[in-house]
Amino acid sequence: MLQAEINTQSVSNRFEKRGAFRVSNPVLSVEIDGVRFSTENWSLDGLLLNGVAEHIELDKPIEGIIGPIGSPEMCRFGGRIVRIDEDDMTTAIELDEKNADVAALLPLWVLKYGAR
Repeated sequence: MLQAEINTQSVSNRFEKRGAFRVSNPVLSVEIDGVRFSTENWSLDGLLLNGVAEHIELDKPIEGIIGPIGSPEMCRFGGRIVRIDEDDMTTAIELDEKNADVAALLPLWVLKYGAR
């Protein structure tokens, strides 16, 4: 029996967060190096992006801008790439826990835009 090769790269998170409460609404727009992605889901600790960005490396720091799609509200974020899944075309980002703006805005966006 042949098995398909799995095209997923990952590094360990500071804490395992795949069981964390995930939000899929509102969908966030994420811009990294001028390229925009949408979120599959997200939590206060991380983002799962639809797509795989070029020129990113596993476990490297990353910076970008996030905000609800269709909203002018945006904020900067920092984090690191913890998983790249070329088969599912997703990229997981662990958010930097030092960013107070992100921690304050994500729950607000759920309340403000989540019911759309």
